[in-house]
Amino acid sequence: MKNFRNILASVAAAFMCACSGNVDDSSLPALTASMEEVDLASGEKVTFTVTYNGQDVTSEAVISDALSAAPSKLPAPEFTPEREGTYLFIAEYNGKLSNTVTVEVINTTPVVVESKYERNVCLVEFTGAWCINCPDGYDKLMGVLSKPSMTKYKDRIHMCAFHSNLEGTDSLGIPATQDLIKCFTGMAYPSFTTDLRESGVLTSDGISLLQPSLMASFNDYPAHCGVAVSSSLNGDATKAEVTVKVTSELTSEYRVVVLVVQDKIKGWQKTTTYTEGQPDYNHKHVVRQVVTTYSGTFTGEKLTDDGKITAGTEVSKEWTVDVDRRWVLENTEIYALVLDADGYVNNMNICHIDGGDSGYDLK
Repeated sequence: MKNFRNILASVAAAFMCACSGNVDDSSLPALTASMEEVDLASGEKVTFTVTYNGQDVTSEAVISDALSAAPSKLPAPEFTPEREGTYLFIAEYNGKLSNTVTVEVINTTPVVVESKYERNVCLVEFTGAWCINCPDGYDKLMGVLSKPSMTKYKDRIHMCAFHSNLEGTDSLGIPATQDLIKCFTGMAYPSFTTDLRESGVLTSDGISLLQPSLMASFNDYPAHCGVAVSSSLNGDATKAEVTVKVTSELTSEYRVVVLVVQDKIKGWQKTTTYTEGQPDYNHKHVVRQVVTTYSGTFTGEKLTDDGKITAGTEVSKEWTVDVDRRWVLENTEIYALVLDADGYVNNMNICHIDGGDSGYDLK
């Protein structure tokens, strides 16, 4: 690969020859771009085409960023910008250099200095009735949440427990648990994930990661969207109509995950005290159903055709939930998680399944 100086020298020489009439431009490869100005807010990428004597030779050409300190071949004939600036590209084909193409990258994304919405954090616990160490893991988790330093945050941390039926003995297990835990590395039972971003095992070593992960969600990843969720039962309480509303302070991509979560379920659980199982263990915040669609990963559902919400606008979507007769409705809530473009929870809210309406949590 020619270095930057050699490239510029060759381009300059070709330009001077062309001006003197000694070089026919048609004998040089031609580089074109699908756009010469791209907005970071759009998420679009620039696609390059190289032609030579009227033929498309893009697949055989070498396209480089000519302004980088050490110009290198692009991995594909396309450019996905990550920051604002002016970029210069050039192509080489059959030993000949093309014209240069300038791409200007702008950013019209509004910057949210401080959101007007309260930040709510989703804390997921992975557990199982067959898991003898899971109750101890839960106790360690609650020990962290009970620290005086966590007092001002505890009302904005919403827990939910995904049970696994890995050994065929947990009636609270759902298929989504195994799909979700596979999204993280080094996980076992019991484990946790904060906002689907940070994760760790709920052991003596792993528990030390929990509080820092919670603080990161509150301090390093501020909310830039507000979430409101409501739910109402039909006359015979066989269906719940759930509505999630999202409004954003910046134009961004979002997806929604809707969960049915039931608290205070009495059931069988292995513990270190009851190695054969305690019949009346109190299971907390159990995910009974994932309402939104998923396929192996927890991507959620789009609220618009392209998933984007324009700054300052509100969008909503409705789901009909078939109510399981085993649910104790007075202890059952709807969780609405809003994932950002990276797949992490940016904000969330909850409401009661029977007539609940959270509204937006404003500061």
